[in-house]
Amino acid sequence: MKPSVNHPVILPAPMAGWTDYAMRSVLVECGAREVWTEMINATALVRNNAKTLAMLKTVDTPGVRQVVQLFGRDPADFVKVINSGLLRGYDEINLNMGCPAPKIIKNHCGCALMKNIDDAQHLIELCRAATKQSGQALSVKMRLGWQQNIAVEFAQMCVAAGAERLIVHGRLGVDGYRGVADYHAIAQVKAAVNVPVIANGDIRDKASYEKCLAETNADGVMVGRALCGAPWKINLDDQVPTYERIIELMQMQKRLHNGNPSDLIKHWLCYQKQLKKYYPEQPVPTL
Repeated sequence: MKPSVNHPVILPAPMAGWTDYAMRSVLVECGAREVWTEMINATALVRNNAKTLAMLKTVDTPGVRQVVQLFGRDPADFVKVINSGLLRGYDEINLNMGCPAPKIIKNHCGCALMKNIDDAQHLIELCRAATKQSGQALSVKMRLGWQQNIAVEFAQMCVAAGAERLIVHGRLGVDGYRGVADYHAIAQVKAAVNVPVIANGDIRDKASYEKCLAETNADGVMVGRALCGAPWKINLDDQVPTYERIIELMQMQKRLHNGNPSDLIKHWLCYQKQLKKYYPEQPVPTL
């Protein structure tokens, strides 16, 4: 039996260049019961790109839900990947319709799909037909819209097309990560659909977690950048590990890293920042 989703849940966000196999493993070590890959290019998987295939390595820990996030331009590639069995180790397939990065938008991927509801609907419907065969859940990660708030309309379309869970970042695509997440808009989505809604945006500690749940009535929250170099925050209990524990997590991250060396450097610098903040008198290890 596949692990279930508990409510309310605290999920680590899929972050390009961050949530690789090593970080997912460390998050599970810190108590995460669900982990997400970085966004993975469906077309690159179809073309058997070695680096992209390596991103699919799963954290084989009993009781932990595994979610793979896909992005791409050609709906046929999504279907081919789902049908190929490459994703068999994952409980859920998530469609990225929220990334605002310029290089993603110009290829009509990510949040660009919120500019054309018909295209987004077509993709979800095709993927849902495929996941019914594979036995996997299907979800969508979205924003409030690209330039204007269409979140309720878009969310209702997603559910009608077959999405079984929605993760809603409370900003427009053009906002990037500027400004403040709009929890009222997420609450409107939650009230408008009959599937679990996970709130995303500006959640970094217990206080912001409680504020988000109170204002959105969401089924859970997704935490992103706050986890970089501080994976223990997946619990959002404001407890700081011992110096020795942080060193242990750093070493685990280093030992399991199997991707771009520059990504490991990013992780290491974030860990060093935490050590300097909480244990300024202790030595800071270098790579």
